[in-house]
Amino acid sequence: MLKKKREEEIGEVKSILAEGLKIEGNVISEGKIRIDGAVEGDVNGEYVIFGETATVKGNVRAKSVIVMGTVEGNVESERLELKSSARVKGDITVKELSVEPGASIEGRVLSGSYLSPSISSNETAE
Repeated sequence: MLKKKREEEIGEVKSILAEGLKIEGNVISEGKIRIDGAVEGDVNGEYVIFGETATVKGNVRAKSVIVMGTVEGNVESERLELKSSARVKGDITVKELSVEPGASIEGRVLSGSYLSPSISSNETAE
């Protein structure tokens, strides 16, 4: 039997930062965003997908995050999926964590009840 997808997983991607695009500064997004390029700054949003070619040097804070690329910074999320190609160098604070074989983490991981109330209450952007 197929597992029902969450509403947020089937929603439309509102913005795409394509491979080859480099942003210097913070990214703040509502809805679903996909990043395949490079970001030097913090990423804040509701649902953030980092593709295999994504590189981020900054902190990530979102309700739901999928990482296939590289993040150098802390990640704070209610739900985090690290795919097999993911590389995270920084501390992770998350309520629900999924890690595929092959994913790399260098840093401290706090999972479950360690999640701060601000992420759970949808306060993703300052």
